[in-house]
Amino acid sequence: MTALRVLVWNVMKGEHLAKAGAYVAAVRPDVWLAQEILPRHVAPFELATDMRCYPAAPATTSPNDNAIFVRPGSWFEVAEEYAHPDGAWHPPANLAVRDAACREESGGRRLSLVSHHLCYFSADRRLAEAEWCTTLAKPGWLAIIGGDWNSYPSGAGPAPSLWASLLADENPSRDRALYVNRTYEERGTRHTDDRPDRLLRAAGFVDAARYARDELGQDLAMGPTTGHGDLDRQGGRWRIDRVYVSQELAPAITDVQVGDASTVGALSDHLPVLLTLDSDKVRALVRPHASLTARAN
Repeated sequence: MTALRVLVWNVMKGEHLAKAGAYVAAVRPDVWLAQEILPRHVAPFELATDMRCYPAAPATTSPNDNAIFVRPGSWFEVAEEYAHPDGAWHPPANLAVRDAACREESGGRRLSLVSHHLCYFSADRRLAEAEWCTTLAKPGWLAIIGGDWNSYPSGAGPAPSLWASLLADENPSRDRALYVNRTYEERGTRHTDDRPDRLLRAAGFVDAARYARDELGQDLAMGPTTGHGDLDRQGGRWRIDRVYVSQELAPAITDVQVGDASTVGALSDHLPVLLTLDSDKVRALVRPHASLTARAN
């Protein structure tokens, strides 16, 4: 089995640029879905990782850009690069890749790659940004979407009792802004925001970490990605960095790992998530014969 390794990591504006670059180089992913890549850090990261960067369209709202880094020489090649300058606080980086060996053949499928960083301050805006991802859930489409969702998986996240503790007057770290940012109002009551996760799963996407836990027995895949450095900053330890794949791609998942907080945790307020897929299974889906077989069935 050959592996397709996809890293998802928000590098906190490259505050530890050299060490973060060295970490990515050591992990050696085929694709890095990156968040908070400042424009001046693109070239240093490319040099450190030996990867090519495809940055998202620049935004006037925030300089913390999304980007997709691709390692040259893999089995796939970039077919299209899409810009989405409007509608998102951080425009997503979006590529379509194809099997390099099949570029002249008809009937092959493309695999969409997306690096996303949802709005931190508005649950409604996050929901709209997540809704854009559902455009990649059309029948026959394949996608890997990873990023910082600034919201919680369904069934997880701060309970009302925890929010009450965080907001208590006697709590010196109370953060009413975080509470408002990470909740939404419905019928006069505020709820912990898990709507982006519920939306993507309703559209047919698979949370790779959940799959690794439920189908592969990898409990550690569900580890938190934030709160390791400062519990109060995130209201606790939560899994807000996630990667979703099209349902057809889920059986290709072989491993999901969250970075070690005791080591790489010093480099960012987000821990990296490394998704490994069986690249032979992925190639079988994007090659022309895969679509012909699917139609025949």
